[in-house]
Amino acid sequence: MKNYLKKLTKNKLIIFLLIFVIATAFYLFNIGFSDLWSDEVYTKSMLGGSLSDFFTKFKNDLHPPLYYLGLRLFTGFFGLNDISLRLFSVLGVLSTILLGYFAGQRVFGKQGALYFCLMLISVPMLAAYSHQARMYTWAAFSVTGVFIYSYLFMRTGKNRDLALLFVFTVLAMYIHYYSMAAAFVANIFVLLYLLWTKNKKWLPHLFSLMLATTLFLPWLFMFIVQVKKVQHAFWVPNVSLNTVLPCFVIPFTEQFWTTGYSNFLSVLIYVLIVYTLFKSFTKSSTEHRLSLWLSMSIFLGTLFVVAIISLFSQPILFSRYVMAIVTMLAVPLAIFFIRMKIKWLKILLVLVVLFLGIRISISVFYFSYGPYKQTVEYISTTYPEIRKVLHLTEITAGPMLEYNGNSGLGHYWLKAEMSNVDAFAEVHQYKQPCEFLEPGEEFCAVRFNNLELNKENLDLVFSESELLKTDTVSDNKVENGNIIQVYLLKYKGTQKH
Repeated sequence: MKNYLKKLTKNKLIIFLLIFVIATAFYLFNIGFSDLWSDEVYTKSMLGGSLSDFFTKFKNDLHPPLYYLGLRLFTGFFGLNDISLRLFSVLGVLSTILLGYFAGQRVFGKQGALYFCLMLISVPMLAAYSHQARMYTWAAFSVTGVFIYSYLFMRTGKNRDLALLFVFTVLAMYIHYYSMAAAFVANIFVLLYLLWTKNKKWLPHLFSLMLATTLFLPWLFMFIVQVKKVQHAFWVPNVSLNTVLPCFVIPFTEQFWTTGYSNFLSVLIYVLIVYTLFKSFTKSSTEHRLSLWLSMSIFLGTLFVVAIISLFSQPILFSRYVMAIVTMLAVPLAIFFIRMKIKWLKILLVLVVLFLGIRISISVFYFSYGPYKQTVEYISTTYPEIRKVLHLTEITAGPMLEYNGNSGLGHYWLKAEMSNVDAFAEVHQYKQPCEFLEPGEEFCAVRFNNLELNKENLDLVFSESELLKTDTVSDNKVENGNIIQVYLLKYKGTQKH
């Protein structure tokens, strides 16, 4: 019997290693397909300079520093390019899968840990953000660690589990403010559970929570600076049904659109989650009730905390940030498959979820944020006499500067209430067109896909210029790709009033 169990355990490890190798190839697939988009170029801009310069840049940023520190070290070893920037995000997903299997065995058992990893791979949102040079996959990693060790500490009371909960809590605090909110919700859950069960371990846990808070104090000044920046201006819309619903839908869709595949997957996932939650109230589900309720408390509680902040302060609830807590939706799915007794139906459902998740993810891997490089090439070849490009939205400024190459184009920006253009010293910023344009001078203005952001700047430029021609540059990497409008203009000068 012992030999059989040992062989079975070994087979599960082999199965996981096979899954992990396939997952690695999956997340690396097409990683360099898209041009770097605005936020990714901004990430790249944060990495240069001395450490003093590096920390000064956070006055214009809205995130904690740990991701940037990790990426700075990573690119220091592997070079600074499109692939290495995104590869660090792939490592975030793969680290989450490793954590989910090896540490997750203590939560779900060996078989359940495999289900958990398969469900993580089935989440298209994890795949989508593995191809973006942003901190979201590492935020998901930290929240997954917080969940696992919150559960384990409540169950075992071991100091080792408390120490690891503390470590992941600090990581979450310093990676993203949504992961910090998730860590806060998880630790409150733990504290209340320990008090409710009259477990004396509540005191060490409270001490660890206070210590984690103390470790955030060195960042407190910069946090306040960033909060004031958000209070001044932020692009997130007010809380409404149109902002709340996407937070639940986006984990299982193609991010910017939906198809029959993603609609079916979303419905299937939430049917399984609701069913699992309903069954958790029965006596037969006692074993997995705590982990289920903890995961749902972290997901829903984080959204609730952020929604409350958004209602009484500046709105910060946005579907993209759900990425920090999206792994919590894989927990009830893993529990569902652990408890399911009908083997053939279990296998069928796992395969269906995997197929749909991977199918949606692959379509996302073929999404292109461009055409930034193409637009630079188009302007420099079509209008070789043009030397000035005015950006009407920040979405084009950083990326087109990134792919400027030897085009000889200068990039200009009119001050706007909220932008990240300050991060790019090569973008010349002015308050009025007359400060950098001479009457009779021809220039190009570019705007991303009819985006209405900073429309007052567009109106100002049009009122002081003669429109000679309007072109569109379509992303030729994909069918029906993104479009950048290119306006050829002749500056007339400031109108007299």
